[in-house]
Amino acid sequence: MLNLAKIQTLAQEYSPQELFAALVWQRRFNEFNGEEVVRDLSQHSHLWAGFLFTKPIFAPDEHGLSFGGLVDTLLAMANYRPMPESSIIHFVAYPGDTLYILTENQDTIVSQLLDLGKKWRADSVDITDGNNEEYGLRLQRRLQMRLQGGLEGESFWEQRDGVVITYWWD
Repeated sequence: MLNLAKIQTLAQEYSPQELFAALVWQRRFNEFNGEEVVRDLSQHSHLWAGFLFTKPIFAPDEHGLSFGGLVDTLLAMANYRPMPESSIIHFVAYPGDTLYILTENQDTIVSQLLDLGKKWRADSVDITDGNNEEYGLRLQRRLQMRLQGGLEGESFWEQRDGVVITYWWD
């Protein structure tokens, strides 16, 4: 099932961000157009540090919803095969419906990303920042720890606060 030579080539030629961008590019459902989202993210790469497209990460788990989303994702990934539009066989595509963007907590940047959410016709756009004390402090601490020293001199996040903007499509 896994072609190791192909995986090695992909891993050497593409970053994890590019691989996730390819997953986003493939998705189209309801008002979501993955190609449009990736094009906009590419044209506005100065606005974000990273993004992830998946099922909701912070879904309530009282009835196993988070785990159920994980199982749906694993099944789709196990069974998916690209098929031409003319094919009568269609597989379930990567079932992400939520885009998470990590960015600097700066009004002008966040505002531009919120505007993209409107352009993309997202059903819901949320910002997770320092207002949620526990999450905000954890986010800031992790960003500093992970990126500190990762670049020469002062790291990008050392003196900056980060936020995660969440876009969800029904």
